[in-house]
Amino acid sequence: MRPLKIAAIAAGTVGLILLGFLTIGFLLPSTWETERSIWIEAESDEVFRYLDSAAEWQRWTPAPDSGTELYGPDRGVGSGRIWDDPGYGKGQFEITGSVPSTTVEYRVEVEGGAIEIEGTMRLTQEEGGTRVLWRERGDFGRNPLLGYIAGRMEEMQGDQLDASLGSLRRLVEEGLEIEPES
Repeated sequence: MRPLKIAAIAAGTVGLILLGFLTIGFLLPSTWETERSIWIEAESDEVFRYLDSAAEWQRWTPAPDSGTELYGPDRGVGSGRIWDDPGYGKGQFEITGSVPSTTVEYRVEVEGGAIEIEGTMRLTQEEGGTRVLWRERGDFGRNPLLGYIAGRMEEMQGDQLDASLGSLRRLVEEGLEIEPES
């Protein structure tokens, strides 16, 4: 065989494999859901104060280091943060619902809506403490590459929720904030 013909066959094969990979990515679900919970030895109003303020979230959950700006009220619906950070991209977090000492709802939008996340945190007063139930659902849109990741998000984002809830418990019970990422 001639070298040119071999190169053409190789390029065609690689092209077909890539096309198949992208086609499968388009067919995969782009949405995901995860849920985690934790018990914190504190009254629900003590826990709630860290949940209904965008500024307070930075104390217990990872946040962009650069290009961050808070907006809206300090607490409750409309409290938010925008960012433009090399590691996190461009995004926005905003509290969309707040019922004192019981529920906080929020929305995250990254890269102009290419990734959308909605979350709810419910607090239930129990004997000696508060149960925090955190639910998140997201949509990666029609990005064929992110379709492959969506299937693993329950585990991956669930691990992040677990870590953040652990940080929230340490903050509420011991006053220990998370260490900034470097």
